[in-house]
Amino acid sequence: MMMKYVLTIYFLFIAFFAFSQVERDTDVGLSFTMEVQKEFIKNLSWSLEEEVRLQNNEKGFDRSVSSLGMDYSFWDKRIKIGGYYAFLYLYNEDRLFEARHRYYLNLIVKESINRFTLSWRGRIQGTHRNENRGEYKTNPKYVMKNKFEIEYSVWGKPWKPFISCDLSSDLNNPSGNELTRIRSQIGTNWRLNRTDYIDFFLRYDHYLSIKETGVLLLGVAYKIKL
Repeated sequence: MMMKYVLTIYFLFIAFFAFSQVERDTDVGLSFTMEVQKEFIKNLSWSLEEEVRLQNNEKGFDRSVSSLGMDYSFWDKRIKIGGYYAFLYLYNEDRLFEARHRYYLNLIVKESINRFTLSWRGRIQGTHRNENRGEYKTNPKYVMKNKFEIEYSVWGKPWKPFISCDLSSDLNNPSGNELTRIRSQIGTNWRLNRTDYIDFFLRYDHYLSIKETGVLLLGVAYKIKL
């Protein structure tokens, strides 16, 4: 019982610390996501997702991300492994529109304690960038991400509030592989019916490089589980 309260305080502290780092020059944006999931064999499922992000730059458009992947879960769905491909079309740092290809592998571990669900997601990610649209020291760029999340199931209600922290580190940066971004997120999942869900969240990306500004983003994600 004591452990869940300690973990709750820990995640709240991380979120408070990250959001307290918001500076005046922070960019503000919106995210809209549509996702479809389907289990076609026991414990094996595929998903298709489309995301559009808007940001307060001169174009208003930040990026679109189209991804397709498969997941396999076991041990009563406590553990899930998956592989994904994503096509990105974005407005890059050189103020040019650029297409990128991304692939990543996930490992997710979940554990429920009463009404709390604790999870960790490890991700190894590679991104191929277009050298004709920007100058890059490394291509492809490899990143390791560790995401920690705690979710609470409200008794008798269709929503589940959650809070998370995602840490990103470079894997092949010639200047050194260090922590580069802290992403904090708070929101709630709302179950509309047996198959349809919607997430509302507030997210802040705090970049440790002084060259990059933080991003405060309000998001809505609609999910359909067939």
